[in-house]
Amino acid sequence: MLYFTEKGKGNTIVFLHGFLENHKIWEYFKNELSVNYHVVCIDLPGHGNSANLTNEVNRMEDISDRVNEVLDFLNVKHAIIIGHSMGGYVSLAFADKYKTKVNGLGLFYSTPLADDEVKKEQRLKAAEVATKNPKEFFRLSIPNLFAQKNLPRLKSEIEEAISWATQTSLVGISASLKGMRLRLDRTEVIKNLGKPVFVIAGEYDNAVKTEELKKAIKDFPNVSYYTLPTGHMGMLEAPEESLQVIKAWLKENNL
Repeated sequence: MLYFTEKGKGNTIVFLHGFLENHKIWEYFKNELSVNYHVVCIDLPGHGNSANLTNEVNRMEDISDRVNEVLDFLNVKHAIIIGHSMGGYVSLAFADKYKTKVNGLGLFYSTPLADDEVKKEQRLKAAEVATKNPKEFFRLSIPNLFAQKNLPRLKSEIEEAISWATQTSLVGISASLKGMRLRLDRTEVIKNLGKPVFVIAGEYDNAVKTEELKKAIKDFPNVSYYTLPTGHMGMLEAPEESLQVIKAWLKENNL
């Protein structure tokens, strides 16, 4: 089973981290929200304390099955699922397969859109580079996830993110990149979910095509869309602002 932490009582919120991250990235959110909610933070396969699924490809659908195993173990029948980046892709796969278990869905600097051909090729190259020289890959790629203007004040946060990346296994890195590359477009999952959805996007996000994302979901009445002046790492660049958005969305939708 995947490693997880839990805290608090009430309606369940499940946080799923992104690529090269682990449950620790949600610590601030867990501590704040656990006052009123049962908060579960899961290490996805090959990340943190969780073993990898395979040596080849971690498909988002297969990861969502493992997330469901955690919920079954905890006897959680319904949950609000919030995912950052890759965690958002898993959240969408979970909502696609386990729709009746989802009370609400949050895409935290993530997208329902599939990779285009250029991005697919980039992921294959990244898998090759990362497995050959992971330390250099972390050093170059992770700071690029932050907004350039935020870099000077976030040196310790960037170092912490790099340290979390080192807790990702080499097979987990490669398998996750290949799995993200193969994920489906799940825009229709959001449209047909029948439950409230929020999207938090970064104004300076280099990892998500925010304009394409906004256009794809602009007519969906169940979606609340927010933009913050950050890059891809809102939980570290603007934790208080991100948390307030989530709290407001939860309150507005009586979740």
